[in-house]
Amino acid sequence: MRVKSYIILISALGISHALDPMYDYRYTFGPEILVPDAFHVGFGAYTHYNEDLNIVSNFQMGLGKEFEVGLKYLGGTNDSWLIARNEKDRRYRDHKVHMIDIGAKYAIGPHLAMQADVPIALNEDRDWGGIISITQWDGYTKNVSFLFEGRVGFGGAAGEDSHVKPSLAFFPYFQVGQSFRLSIGTIGSLSFWHFKDDAMLDILPRVEAGFNWFRLTGEVSIGILTSNTDTYNRYALFVVKDI
Repeated sequence: MRVKSYIILISALGISHALDPMYDYRYTFGPEILVPDAFHVGFGAYTHYNEDLNIVSNFQMGLGKEFEVGLKYLGGTNDSWLIARNEKDRRYRDHKVHMIDIGAKYAIGPHLAMQADVPIALNEDRDWGGIISITQWDGYTKNVSFLFEGRVGFGGAAGEDSHVKPSLAFFPYFQVGQSFRLSIGTIGSLSFWHFKDDAMLDILPRVEAGFNWFRLTGEVSIGILTSNTDTYNRYALFVVKDI
């Protein structure tokens, strides 16, 4: 009976699409805890290995030791969004996406933070919604640390015809020397009302390199339960400057 249940679960997830859009609904470029009294600006881009390209930029500003606020802009074309939902839309290669995310973060403790984000679509009519995140960081050794993140999306942020969507992420980090940090994260999400069509699971290899004036991050999201990975895998590159 247990084996049969596993087979049913895997079959249900087999048509999943890679990387839930909710992953980008944050004012940062990825999950992270609050860094007090800091100001960051960033710029980057990502593509799904077809003709789409999305440009992102953000800023983050620490307010004392316990609060941080930020804003991120995302704009470009998103062909995979169309392909994933309707094969007939393959011919439309110019679906414009413009969105901003306004967020804030509160440090519950030295290694625990709560974050609230409100994504706002600028060129589409979407229901209002938001996302609440809890992020925990654990540093086990000088070179090895772990980041855990739990998120819940509400309303329009949970997706079309959804009301609540939970998401979980786990990112182990490995420091290599003074300049490089590696990670192979795992992130998954599902919708209670559309479990079969809206369950997603990704592996996110990430490389971060620190230089004198900026930090460079390369990231790939791989949909491990997606049959057509060439369409849905995402490739991203970000540059962040700490001021």
